[in-house]
Amino acid sequence: MDLKSGNLYWPDTLKEKPSYPIVEENMECDVVIIGAGVSGACTAYELKDSGLDIILIDKRTVAAGSSSANTGLLQFSNDQLLHEAIRAFGKTAAVDHYWRCFNAISRLRDEIVPSLSIDPELIMRESLFFASNEDEIETVQEEYKALKEAGFDVEYVEKDEMKKWVPFSRRAAIITKGDAEVNPYKLTHGLVKAASDAGVRIFEQTEVFLKKADEDGVLIRAAGGYLIKAKKAIFAQGYETQETVKEKNTVIESSYAIVTNSIDDLSFWKDNVMIWESARPYFYARTTADYRIVIGGLDERTSNPDMRDQKMIAKRDELIKEVESWFPQLQGAIQAEYNWSGSFAHTHDGQPMIGQYGRVPNSYFLLGYGGNGIVYSLFLSKLVARHIMGKKDPAFSFYSKERVYEPE
Repeated sequence: MDLKSGNLYWPDTLKEKPSYPIVEENMECDVVIIGAGVSGACTAYELKDSGLDIILIDKRTVAAGSSSANTGLLQFSNDQLLHEAIRAFGKTAAVDHYWRCFNAISRLRDEIVPSLSIDPELIMRESLFFASNEDEIETVQEEYKALKEAGFDVEYVEKDEMKKWVPFSRRAAIITKGDAEVNPYKLTHGLVKAASDAGVRIFEQTEVFLKKADEDGVLIRAAGGYLIKAKKAIFAQGYETQETVKEKNTVIESSYAIVTNSIDDLSFWKDNVMIWESARPYFYARTTADYRIVIGGLDERTSNPDMRDQKMIAKRDELIKEVESWFPQLQGAIQAEYNWSGSFAHTHDGQPMIGQYGRVPNSYFLLGYGGNGIVYSLFLSKLVARHIMGKKDPAFSFYSKERVYEPE
Protein backbone atom coordinates (compact mmCIF):
# COMPACT_ATOMS: atom_id res chain seq x y z
CA MET A 1 0.00 0.00 0.00
CA ASP A 2 1.22 3.51 -0.87
CA LEU A 3 0.93 4.95 2.64
CA LYS A 4 2.30 8.47 2.22
CA SER A 5 3.99 10.92 -0.11
CA GLY A 6 5.83 14.20 0.24
CA ASN A 7 8.52 15.63 2.45
CA LEU A 8 8.28 14.20 5.97
CA TYR A 9 9.48 16.12 9.01
CA TRP A 10 9.92 13.52 11.74
CA PRO A 11 12.69 11.39 10.17
CA ASP A 12 14.85 14.54 10.01
CA THR A 13 14.69 14.80 13.81
CA LEU A 14 16.53 11.50 14.39
CA LYS A 15 19.58 11.40 12.17
CA GLU A 16 21.37 8.53 13.95
CA LYS A 17 18.62 6.00 14.40
CA PRO A 18 19.14 2.38 15.49
CA SER A 19 19.21 -0.21 12.72
CA TYR A 20 18.38 -3.90 12.74
CA PRO A 21 19.24 -6.91 10.53
CA ILE A 22 17.21 -8.63 7.86
CA VAL A 23 15.96 -12.20 8.23
CA GLU A 24 18.55 -14.68 6.99
CA GLU A 25 17.44 -17.99 8.51
CA ASN A 26 14.42 -20.02 9.55
CA MET A 27 13.24 -19.17 13.07
CA GLU A 28 10.75 -20.15 15.75
CA CYS A 29 9.26 -18.01 18.50
CA ASP A 30 6.32 -17.71 20.85
CA VAL A 31 4.96 -14.51 19.29
CA VAL A 32 5.74 -12.81 16.00
CA ILE A 33 4.70 -9.16 15.65
CA ILE A 34 4.36 -7.99 12.07
CA GLY A 35 4.85 -4.26 11.70
CA ALA A 36 7.38 -1.99 13.44
CA GLY A 37 5.34 1.19 13.44
CA VAL A 38 3.92 2.63 16.61
CA SER A 39 1.40 -0.22 17.10
CA GLY A 40 3.99 -2.96 16.74
CA ALA A 41 6.49 -0.99 18.81
CA CYS A 42 3.98 -0.62 21.64
CA THR A 43 3.18 -4.33 21.49
CA ALA A 44 6.84 -5.36 21.57
CA TYR A 45 7.37 -3.02 24.52
CA GLU A 46 4.41 -4.53 26.41
CA LEU A 47 5.67 -8.09 25.82
CA LYS A 48 9.38 -7.47 26.38
CA ASP A 49 9.34 -8.65 30.01
CA SER A 50 6.77 -11.44 29.53
CA GLY A 51 9.30 -14.26 29.41
CA LEU A 52 8.07 -15.12 25.91
CA ASP A 53 10.33 -15.35 22.88
CA ILE A 54 9.27 -12.40 20.70
CA ILE A 55 10.13 -11.42 17.12
CA LEU A 56 9.25 -7.98 15.68
CA ILE A 57 9.59 -7.65 11.92
CA ASP A 58 8.88 -5.00 9.27
CA LYS A 59 9.26 -4.80 5.50
CA ARG A 60 10.55 -1.23 5.87
CA THR A 61 12.78 0.21 8.57
CA VAL A 62 11.34 0.99 12.01
CA ALA A 63 8.70 3.76 11.92
CA ALA A 64 9.06 4.23 8.16
CA GLY A 65 5.39 3.62 7.36
CA SER A 66 2.42 5.67 8.56
CA SER A 67 4.11 6.38 11.91
CA SER A 68 6.51 8.76 10.14
CA ALA A 69 3.49 10.73 8.87
CA ASN A 70 1.64 10.86 12.20
CA THR A 71 1.29 14.41 13.58
CA GLY A 72 1.74 13.36 17.21
CA LEU A 73 -1.25 14.89 18.99
CA LEU A 74 -2.17 12.73 21.97
CA GLN A 75 -5.66 13.49 23.23
CA PHE A 76 -8.15 11.60 25.34
CA SER A 77 -10.93 13.20 23.31
CA ASN A 78 -11.62 11.33 20.11
CA ASP A 79 -12.98 11.91 16.63
CA GLN A 80 -16.14 10.39 18.08
CA LEU A 81 -16.99 12.88 20.81
CA LEU A 82 -17.95 11.55 24.23
CA HIS A 83 -21.62 12.50 23.99
CA GLU A 84 -21.76 10.78 20.58
CA ALA A 85 -20.10 7.64 21.98
CA ILE A 86 -22.60 7.60 24.84
CA ARG A 87 -25.47 7.55 22.35
CA ALA A 88 -23.78 4.76 20.39
CA PHE A 89 -22.50 2.49 23.16
CA GLY A 90 -24.07 3.62 26.42
CA LYS A 91 -22.65 5.84 29.12
CA THR A 92 -20.59 3.26 31.02
CA ALA A 93 -18.75 1.89 27.98
CA ALA A 94 -18.16 5.32 26.41
CA VAL A 95 -16.86 6.93 29.60
CA ASP A 96 -14.64 3.92 30.28
CA HIS A 97 -13.16 4.28 26.78
CA TYR A 98 -12.39 7.96 27.34
CA TRP A 99 -10.73 7.26 30.68
CA ARG A 100 -8.73 4.47 29.07
CA CYS A 101 -7.39 7.05 26.58
CA PHE A 102 -6.65 9.54 29.37
CA ASN A 103 -4.84 6.93 31.45
CA ALA A 104 -2.79 5.78 28.43
CA ILE A 105 -1.34 9.28 28.08
CA SER A 106 -0.64 9.48 31.82
CA ARG A 107 1.09 6.10 31.75
CA LEU A 108 3.19 7.18 28.78
CA ARG A 109 4.36 10.19 30.78
CA ASP A 110 4.87 8.49 34.14
CA GLU A 111 6.05 5.00 33.24
CA ILE A 112 7.00 4.50 29.61
CA VAL A 113 8.92 7.63 28.58
CA PRO A 114 11.23 7.56 31.65
CA SER A 115 12.25 4.02 30.63
CA LEU A 116 13.29 4.99 27.07
CA SER A 117 16.83 5.82 25.99
CA ILE A 118 15.56 7.88 23.04
CA ASP A 119 13.75 11.04 24.11
CA PRO A 120 10.37 11.18 22.30
CA GLU A 121 9.89 14.89 23.10
CA LEU A 122 6.72 14.28 25.08
CA ILE A 123 5.24 17.53 26.38
CA MET A 124 1.99 17.63 28.34
CA ARG A 125 -0.45 20.10 26.82
CA GLU A 126 -3.95 21.37 27.20
CA SER A 127 -6.23 21.23 24.17
CA LEU A 128 -8.59 23.85 22.78
CA PHE A 129 -11.65 22.41 21.06
CA PHE A 130 -13.80 25.08 19.44
CA ALA A 131 -17.11 25.37 17.59
CA SER A 132 -16.28 25.84 13.91
CA ASN A 133 -19.46 27.83 13.29
CA GLU A 134 -22.72 28.90 14.90
CA ASP A 135 -24.36 25.55 14.11
CA GLU A 136 -21.70 23.73 16.13
CA ILE A 137 -22.15 25.64 19.38
CA GLU A 138 -24.63 23.10 20.74
CA THR A 139 -22.20 20.28 19.89
CA VAL A 140 -19.49 21.92 22.00
CA GLN A 141 -21.92 22.56 24.85
CA GLU A 142 -23.11 18.94 24.82
CA GLU A 143 -19.54 17.72 24.83
CA TYR A 144 -18.57 19.95 27.74
CA LYS A 145 -21.50 18.63 29.76
CA ALA A 146 -20.62 15.01 28.99
CA LEU A 147 -16.93 15.48 29.85
CA LYS A 148 -17.72 17.34 33.07
CA GLU A 149 -20.20 14.69 34.22
CA ALA A 150 -17.61 12.00 33.48
CA GLY A 151 -15.16 13.68 35.84
CA PHE A 152 -12.66 15.17 33.39
CA ASP A 153 -10.87 18.43 34.17
CA VAL A 154 -12.43 20.68 31.52
CA GLU A 155 -13.22 24.37 31.20
CA TYR A 156 -15.95 25.95 29.09
CA VAL A 157 -14.66 28.98 27.21
CA GLU A 158 -16.81 31.67 25.64
CA LYS A 159 -15.84 34.07 22.87
CA ASP A 160 -13.97 36.76 24.84
CA GLU A 161 -12.19 34.22 27.06
CA MET A 162 -10.89 32.28 24.07
CA LYS A 163 -8.67 35.21 23.14
CA LYS A 164 -6.68 34.56 26.29
CA TRP A 165 -5.39 31.45 24.54
CA VAL A 166 -5.21 32.33 20.84
CA PRO A 167 -5.66 35.49 18.71
CA PHE A 168 -8.91 34.27 17.14
CA SER A 169 -12.22 33.52 18.81
CA ARG A 170 -15.37 31.50 18.36
CA ARG A 171 -18.63 31.51 20.28
CA ALA A 172 -17.90 28.33 22.22
CA ALA A 173 -14.85 26.25 23.10
CA ILE A 174 -13.55 23.75 25.64
CA ILE A 175 -10.15 23.51 27.32
CA THR A 176 -9.25 19.92 28.20
CA LYS A 177 -6.35 18.99 30.46
CA GLY A 178 -4.24 15.82 30.35
CA ASP A 179 -3.30 15.74 26.68
CA ALA A 180 0.20 15.76 25.17
CA GLU A 181 2.28 16.16 22.05
CA VAL A 182 4.99 13.72 21.02
CA ASN A 183 7.51 13.04 18.28
CA PRO A 184 5.98 9.82 16.87
CA TYR A 185 9.14 8.81 15.04
CA LYS A 186 11.35 9.06 18.12
CA LEU A 187 8.69 7.41 20.28
CA THR A 188 8.49 4.41 17.96
CA HIS A 189 12.26 4.05 17.80
CA GLY A 190 12.50 4.43 21.57
CA LEU A 191 9.95 1.69 22.19
CA VAL A 192 11.61 -0.68 19.72
CA LYS A 193 15.06 -0.08 21.18
CA ALA A 194 13.74 -0.76 24.69
CA ALA A 195 12.24 -4.01 23.44
CA SER A 196 15.49 -4.94 21.68
CA ASP A 197 17.52 -4.20 24.80
CA ALA A 198 15.21 -6.57 26.71
CA GLY A 199 15.81 -9.43 24.26
CA VAL A 200 13.10 -9.01 21.62
CA ARG A 201 14.52 -9.95 18.21
CA ILE A 202 14.03 -7.08 15.74
CA PHE A 203 14.24 -7.40 11.95
CA GLU A 204 13.88 -4.70 9.30
CA GLN A 205 13.58 -4.55 5.52
CA THR A 206 12.14 -8.05 5.34
CA GLU A 207 8.74 -8.44 3.74
CA VAL A 208 6.63 -11.26 5.14
CA PHE A 209 3.49 -13.10 4.08
CA LEU A 210 1.06 -15.23 6.03
CA LYS A 211 1.58 -18.79 4.82
CA LYS A 212 -0.60 -20.72 7.23
CA ALA A 213 -2.55 -20.24 10.46
CA ASP A 214 -4.21 -23.15 12.25
CA GLU A 215 -4.75 -24.62 15.70
CA ASP A 216 -1.03 -25.40 15.97
CA GLY A 217 0.14 -21.83 15.39
CA VAL A 218 1.13 -19.47 12.60
CA LEU A 219 3.64 -19.88 9.80
CA ILE A 220 5.08 -16.73 8.20
CA ARG A 221 7.12 -16.74 5.01
CA ALA A 222 9.80 -14.07 4.84
CA ALA A 223 11.59 -12.65 1.83
CA GLY A 224 14.33 -15.02 0.75
CA GLY A 225 12.11 -18.02 1.42
CA TYR A 226 12.83 -18.19 5.16
CA LEU A 227 10.07 -19.37 7.49
CA ILE A 228 9.07 -18.04 10.89
CA LYS A 229 7.03 -20.43 13.00
CA ALA A 230 5.14 -18.87 15.93
CA LYS A 231 2.56 -19.93 18.45
CA LYS A 232 0.81 -16.56 18.08
CA ALA A 233 0.95 -13.71 15.58
CA ILE A 234 0.08 -10.05 16.08
CA PHE A 235 -0.54 -8.11 12.88
CA ALA A 236 0.29 -4.47 13.64
CA GLN A 237 0.67 -3.24 10.09
CA GLY A 238 -1.59 -0.24 10.45
CA TYR A 239 -3.67 0.42 7.35
CA GLU A 240 -1.83 -2.33 5.44
CA THR A 241 -3.53 -4.88 7.68
CA GLN A 242 -6.45 -4.57 5.27
CA GLU A 243 -4.34 -6.47 2.73
CA THR A 244 -4.53 -9.53 5.00
CA VAL A 245 -8.09 -9.15 6.32
CA LYS A 246 -10.81 -7.02 4.79
CA GLU A 247 -12.39 -5.55 7.92
CA LYS A 248 -15.85 -4.24 6.99
CA ASN A 249 -15.80 -1.72 9.83
CA THR A 250 -12.82 0.08 8.27
CA VAL A 251 -12.80 3.15 6.04
CA ILE A 252 -9.53 4.30 4.42
CA GLU A 253 -9.34 7.95 3.37
CA SER A 254 -6.59 10.52 2.79
CA SER A 255 -5.27 13.34 4.94
CA TYR A 256 -2.74 16.18 4.64
CA ALA A 257 -0.29 17.98 6.91
CA ILE A 258 2.46 20.58 6.88
CA VAL A 259 5.25 21.62 9.23
CA THR A 260 6.27 25.26 9.02
CA ASN A 261 9.60 26.98 9.42
CA SER A 262 10.77 27.63 12.99
CA ILE A 263 9.09 30.70 14.52
CA ASP A 264 10.97 32.94 16.94
CA ASP A 265 7.99 34.32 18.86
CA LEU A 266 4.90 32.25 19.69
CA SER A 267 3.87 34.34 22.70
CA PHE A 268 0.46 34.98 21.11
CA TRP A 269 -0.29 31.24 21.45
CA LYS A 270 -0.72 30.68 25.17
CA ASP A 271 1.06 27.58 26.46
CA ASN A 272 1.12 26.27 22.87
CA VAL A 273 -2.29 24.75 23.53
CA MET A 274 -3.17 22.10 20.95
CA ILE A 275 -6.03 23.16 18.69
CA TRP A 276 -8.83 21.28 16.97
CA GLU A 277 -12.39 22.04 15.91
CA SER A 278 -15.88 20.58 15.74
CA ALA A 279 -16.31 20.53 11.93
CA ARG A 280 -15.81 17.25 10.07
CA PRO A 281 -13.29 17.02 8.55
CA TYR A 282 -11.47 19.29 10.97
CA PHE A 283 -8.27 21.28 11.17
CA TYR A 284 -5.88 20.60 14.05
CA ALA A 285 -2.59 22.18 15.07
CA ARG A 286 0.28 21.91 17.54
CA THR A 287 3.84 23.11 17.92
CA THR A 288 7.10 21.16 17.86
CA ALA A 289 10.14 21.08 20.11
CA ASP A 290 11.97 23.39 17.69
CA TYR A 291 9.13 25.95 17.52
CA ARG A 292 7.49 24.96 14.28
CA ILE A 293 3.75 24.68 13.69
CA VAL A 294 2.20 21.40 12.63
CA ILE A 295 -1.24 21.73 11.05
CA GLY A 296 -3.25 19.03 9.37
CA GLY A 297 -6.67 18.11 8.09
CA LEU A 298 -8.56 18.60 4.82
CA ASP A 299 -9.34 14.89 4.69
CA GLU A 300 -10.57 13.48 1.40
CA ARG A 301 -12.81 10.46 0.94
CA THR A 302 -10.45 8.61 -1.33
CA SER A 303 -7.96 5.81 -0.79
CA ASN A 304 -6.50 6.23 -4.26
CA PRO A 305 -2.90 7.43 -3.79
CA ASP A 306 -2.75 9.16 -7.18
CA MET A 307 -5.90 11.18 -6.48
CA ARG A 308 -4.61 11.91 -2.98
CA ASP A 309 -1.22 13.16 -4.13
CA GLN A 310 -2.56 15.28 -6.99
CA LYS A 311 -4.13 17.56 -4.39
CA MET A 312 -1.09 17.84 -2.12
CA ILE A 313 0.14 21.27 -3.28
CA ALA A 314 -3.34 22.80 -3.17
CA LYS A 315 -3.89 21.32 0.29
CA ARG A 316 -0.53 22.71 1.44
CA ASP A 317 -1.60 26.20 0.42
CA GLU A 318 -4.96 25.79 2.17
CA LEU A 319 -3.25 24.72 5.38
CA ILE A 320 -0.94 27.75 5.30
CA LYS A 321 -3.97 29.97 4.72
CA GLU A 322 -5.71 28.45 7.74
CA VAL A 323 -2.68 29.06 9.98
CA GLU A 324 -2.58 32.68 8.86
CA SER A 325 -6.29 33.12 9.52
CA TRP A 326 -5.83 31.86 13.08
CA PHE A 327 -2.63 33.80 13.66
CA PRO A 328 -2.64 37.09 11.68
CA GLN A 329 0.78 37.87 13.18
CA LEU A 330 2.24 35.18 10.91
CA GLN A 331 0.89 36.39 7.58
CA GLY A 332 3.71 36.34 5.08
CA ALA A 333 6.13 34.96 7.68
CA ILE A 334 5.53 31.24 7.37
CA GLN A 335 6.18 28.61 4.78
CA ALA A 336 5.66 24.88 4.62
CA GLU A 337 9.17 23.48 4.93
CA TYR A 338 7.61 20.01 5.09
CA ASN A 339 4.34 18.84 3.61
CA TRP A 340 2.88 15.43 3.00
CA SER A 341 -0.22 13.43 2.26
CA GLY A 342 -1.06 10.02 3.61
CA SER A 343 -3.60 7.27 3.99
CA PHE A 344 -5.79 7.56 7.05
CA ALA A 345 -8.18 4.94 8.41
CA HIS A 346 -11.08 5.07 10.81
CA THR A 347 -13.95 2.77 11.71
CA HIS A 348 -17.61 3.18 10.87
CA ASP A 349 -18.60 2.98 14.53
CA GLY A 350 -15.84 5.30 15.78
CA GLN A 351 -13.89 2.87 17.96
CA PRO A 352 -10.52 1.12 17.43
CA MET A 353 -10.45 -2.65 17.20
CA ILE A 354 -8.62 -5.81 18.16
CA GLY A 355 -9.53 -8.10 15.28
CA GLN A 356 -9.72 -11.87 15.62
CA TYR A 357 -10.92 -13.96 12.70
CA GLY A 358 -11.84 -17.62 12.57
CA ARG A 359 -10.07 -18.05 9.24
CA VAL A 360 -6.81 -16.79 10.81
CA PRO A 361 -6.56 -18.59 14.19
CA ASN A 362 -3.97 -17.76 16.82
CA SER A 363 -3.73 -14.25 15.40
CA TYR A 364 -4.58 -10.76 16.60
CA PHE A 365 -5.04 -7.74 14.35
CA LEU A 366 -4.26 -4.47 16.11
CA LEU A 367 -6.41 -1.83 14.41
CA GLY A 368 -5.83 1.45 16.23
CA TYR A 369 -7.71 3.36 13.55
CA GLY A 370 -8.82 6.96 14.03
CA GLY A 371 -7.33 10.36 14.68
CA ASN A 372 -6.09 9.15 18.07
CA GLY A 373 -4.04 6.25 16.75
CA ILE A 374 -1.03 6.49 19.05
CA VAL A 375 -3.20 6.61 22.16
CA TYR A 376 -5.22 3.65 20.88
CA SER A 377 -2.03 1.72 20.19
CA LEU A 378 -0.80 2.36 23.72
CA PHE A 379 -3.72 0.66 25.42
CA LEU A 380 -4.76 -1.85 22.74
CA SER A 381 -1.23 -3.30 22.75
CA LYS A 382 -1.43 -3.76 26.49
CA LEU A 383 -4.81 -5.51 26.18
CA VAL A 384 -3.41 -7.88 23.54
CA ALA A 385 -0.29 -8.57 25.60
CA ARG A 386 -2.35 -9.36 28.68
CA HIS A 387 -4.64 -11.61 26.66
CA ILE A 388 -1.69 -13.58 25.27
CA MET A 389 -0.33 -14.00 28.78
CA GLY A 390 -3.71 -15.34 29.95
CA LYS A 391 -4.75 -12.28 31.93
CA LYS A 392 -8.42 -11.46 31.44
CA ASP A 393 -9.32 -7.82 30.93
CA PRO A 394 -13.01 -6.91 30.66
CA ALA A 395 -12.23 -4.21 28.10
CA PHE A 396 -10.86 -6.70 25.59
CA SER A 397 -14.30 -7.75 24.35
CA PHE A 398 -15.43 -4.16 23.80
CA TYR A 399 -12.61 -3.59 21.30
CA SER A 400 -13.35 -6.88 19.54
CA LYS A 401 -15.58 -7.00 16.44
CA GLU A 402 -18.56 -7.89 18.62
CA ARG A 403 -18.32 -4.72 20.77
CA VAL A 404 -19.47 -6.54 23.92
CA TYR A 405 -18.87 -4.42 26.99
CA GLU A 406 -18.13 -6.40 30.13
CA PRO A 407 -17.69 -4.01 33.07
CA GLU A 408 -15.55 -5.09 35.98
